[in-house]
Amino acid sequence: MKMFRFAVAGPGHIARQFVTGLTALPGAELAGAASNTPGRAEQFIHEFSQFYPRAAAYDSYEALAADPSVDAVYVSNLNTQHADTAVLFLRHGKPVICEKPFALNAGQAKRMIECAKENNTFLMEAMWTRFQPANRKAAEWVRLGRIGDVISVSAEFGMELMTSADRRTVALEKGGGALLDLGIYPISYLSMIFGRQPSEIKTLVSKAITGVDASFEALFRYGEMEKPLSRMMQTAHITVAMDRPLSQTMTITGTTGMIRIPRFWCADSAALYAGSPADGEFDAPAEVFRPAWIENGYQYEAAEVMERVTAGEKESSIMPLSETLSIMKTMDAIRKDWGLVYPQER
Repeated sequence: MKMFRFAVAGPGHIARQFVTGLTALPGAELAGAASNTPGRAEQFIHEFSQFYPRAAAYDSYEALAADPSVDAVYVSNLNTQHADTAVLFLRHGKPVICEKPFALNAGQAKRMIECAKENNTFLMEAMWTRFQPANRKAAEWVRLGRIGDVISVSAEFGMELMTSADRRTVALEKGGGALLDLGIYPISYLSMIFGRQPSEIKTLVSKAITGVDASFEALFRYGEMEKPLSRMMQTAHITVAMDRPLSQTMTITGTTGMIRIPRFWCADSAALYAGSPADGEFDAPAEVFRPAWIENGYQYEAAEVMERVTAGEKESSIMPLSETLSIMKTMDAIRKDWGLVYPQER
């Protein structure tokens, strides 16, 4: 069987997670890694040499782009570098899976998408949450009407990413902040559940001394449903923080039931509750979906890239480019309300 060869541009922490996922994916292998930092690519491939002894260390992104044996490139460098790096590989005809946030803003995302179309090349946002079986099951339950019409969604997502002043996440010049690093997860999930972007957004933000957003709350309005004597709003409320841990739970409430996904961003299960809650609480779930969890969960998005590229397709129906662009526009609107502008946008 011909192996599908992934290469990494930006061999950092997330790239390690991605390549670890590859080890659980039959037919996939690491072709190599490229970095702008001397020695970093060599160190990275050495870490995985027991699995991929043929992996190469490229001394530049251009050298990686010129290698005809590479089937797809995983872009995982700094948020501020995603757009230019992806465009480089797309212009060389290389399929690209680009880490979230896909870009700094919608303008950059649009340029990447246009470049992919101009070069007839595959491009996908690496929103790994979308491809995990438990989250796909939750989306299926919603689509099949298992909880009726969605009324509201609530989610918390927080972790400590401000342990030192030199961390990338707190650096304005590196595209840091809670919205781009963490907020993208619930916002993308909401897009998957509602099938559209919010019509109205209200937010509260707390900023770090570096200027990035340390935490925020957002209330989204998605529409209304006609009732005999009123109109029922469809809303979502999210709390996101990179200065403290939060529950990381997603709750989707419908007219005839509820879905709860613990640790929704890396979900290994989803629970379906039927009927209406008594005293504000549901009884035991009617159904729990708990698939076998293989390795670390990154192999699911890699499998999607393999399947689509092998089939000659140019994007994923699970994470389509039009939706990626729409989500970037939503995040642009949120940052505009905060007055948060990155140096690269000035």
